[in-house]
Amino acid sequence: MQSSSRLARPPERAYGKFGFGLGAVPHHAWGPQRDAVHRVRGIFDRGIPPVWTYDNYKALVAVREMFQKIRCENAFDWFTVCRLFGMPSGKLAGRIQRMLRDGTEALRQGAITKLDTILDRLHDDAFGDILDAYLAATNSASPQFLEEPYGWVGLVWSSSRCDEVMIRSTAGRAHALTPDAAGRDPFGLLAAWNVSDAHLAREELGELFHHALELEPVRLRKFGSHLLDIKQDIETVLLRGNLLALSPWHEVKASRDEPQWFPPAATTSVEPISTDFASDVTEIFSAFRKR
Repeated sequence: MQSSSRLARPPERAYGKFGFGLGAVPHHAWGPQRDAVHRVRGIFDRGIPPVWTYDNYKALVAVREMFQKIRCENAFDWFTVCRLFGMPSGKLAGRIQRMLRDGTEALRQGAITKLDTILDRLHDDAFGDILDAYLAATNSASPQFLEEPYGWVGLVWSSSRCDEVMIRSTAGRAHALTPDAAGRDPFGLLAAWNVSDAHLAREELGELFHHALELEPVRLRKFGSHLLDIKQDIETVLLRGNLLALSPWHEVKASRDEPQWFPPAATTSVEPISTDFASDVTEIFSAFRKR
């Protein structure tokens, strides 16, 4: 699973407002990204003919880059984008990103039969459901969010101590991974994995990291790809134990219930819906550590 573009060393800059990975999507990106996802959904459904146009090509590239961001964990808002898409795993995001890369090349070459085959393969990876999650969460008239799955393992990091990473697990939702910053820069996520059994994952990872899991941070070596090595070691353990969830639409061990859609919580629906939707959703995701 090694990738030269996957984040292999901690970021060098300070993150004082949001923890790394949990930043707000830039205001200027909301409209273009949603338009791109909407067009790709149309191409996927064949409501928009999967033929060469610059708009089709641009949309496929934009959505491919969003999944690449999730796979590589290398952007300040990577986990925020992951949440908007309904929490696909990095492994699944990488698979989708590679198929979209092949799809954009097929579109550019006019190889429509090949593009059709790629679109059919994306169907097997719940691609339509993932796009629908994004469109529902960014619907300015009535945003709806997929209920977030339980059970997580994460690499938690603060720029206040850039040479340390905490390996944490929770049987709850992902926001429980990030502790209170206690006077230093907020904690963010360098990686996160949805797991089917957080308690078992903690036991397995405790053995790997000499039972230091959540008790003390792991010191990162200054040079090389130590962070990437840690990520790969964790994934090896999770895959070996069949603990890694690819998305809420994929089964892990036993069948899982179909994901349910929920309207905004009552506490947020008392006020009228703002016309500045980008600011509203930014505020929702900036409150990640507080919920």
